[in-house]
Amino acid sequence: MKTVGFGTTVWAHGEVAGFLDGIGIYTRALWREFASLDEVQDGALQLNPYVFGKQTPNLECGTPQVLATRFSLHCLSATLLGAPLPNRRCNAALDLFHATDHRIPRIAGVPVVATVMDVIPLIHPEWIRQRLQSFKSFLFEKTILSSERIITISEHSKRDIVKHVGIDPDYVHVTPLGVERDYFVRVGDAYKADVLSRQGLTPGFFLFVGTLQPRKNLTAAIEAHQKLPAALRKNHPLVIVGREGWSSEKTIAQLQRLESRGEARWLRYLPRQEVLALLQSASALVFPSLYEGFGLPVLEAFASRCPVITSNLTSLPEVAGDSAWLVDPRDVDALSLAMQESLASEKRKQAMVNSGYQRALSFTWRACAERTLNVYRQMY
Repeated sequence: MKTVGFGTTVWAHGEVAGFLDGIGIYTRALWREFASLDEVQDGALQLNPYVFGKQTPNLECGTPQVLATRFSLHCLSATLLGAPLPNRRCNAALDLFHATDHRIPRIAGVPVVATVMDVIPLIHPEWIRQRLQSFKSFLFEKTILSSERIITISEHSKRDIVKHVGIDPDYVHVTPLGVERDYFVRVGDAYKADVLSRQGLTPGFFLFVGTLQPRKNLTAAIEAHQKLPAALRKNHPLVIVGREGWSSEKTIAQLQRLESRGEARWLRYLPRQEVLALLQSASALVFPSLYEGFGLPVLEAFASRCPVITSNLTSLPEVAGDSAWLVDPRDVDALSLAMQESLASEKRKQAMVNSGYQRALSFTWRACAERTLNVYRQMY
């Protein structure tokens, strides 16, 4: 039997906070799919959950064991002093450790595979919080280099990792993400109507889903929407679902002004079922991100049969294919034109919806888990 340590820190923190981000969704989905694989069912593979930090909620995978209460101290000790965690801290003889987020440990005698969604701190340090920015980027790069193998989520991210970290491409493996099954299920009409009524909405709005932070480029979506004719802005307001992020003060002030005119709504965080109701009621998802390691909201919209207007940069063309309106997210005029086109041609819109739905079906968590398991096998 092979025993793999499985990092669940972001998943655990998300469960405590009541909100899972993309990494948390990835970690949970991967664990669920692993549980159904033959090697786990037959007892040939065992996964043990671990966390950094003091929060150890009871997850689907059980209660994770604490590797260290502060990852930053472990990182400094391992990187600068060459002092890895002793194997005994794992309370098990691990054959491998899978770090599913940026908390990549060094454990004496245990090879590590790390999932690196992107290398934004190295390419665009201006998009991360300023405090200790350079030092954090240094540690981020060093912990990646300490891993025996890297898993990433798109060919674009692989190219960035190879280029900016200097890792042999043969040691970087791509495992595209999947779509949760409930995105494919139609929400009941009564529930959908109730969600819209409570939010003061009618079908046909433009929808943005994502944290309010510079990289997500919400400002461009707002400016593009403002370029629409007044009647379209009123009939198709811009609805934003997402938590307040860093450096979002100006964007929030802008949203509040538009809300007072009935041209925008900021709903902050909503439970997934309510987001599904919105996706299935929107004219289109507007997702003009400047950088994505993958772009899961695009696939989730496809599965929900929602048209998508998204960026032609980084991994998004790779994920969206020909099933979305692809525009330069820095070109507000082009973005506004795509929004108008999505309203003008019902025939093209339906073709996009059908194409997007079929594309979403091709991305599964099962395939992600099987590709991940193949990486494990290369490291035993």
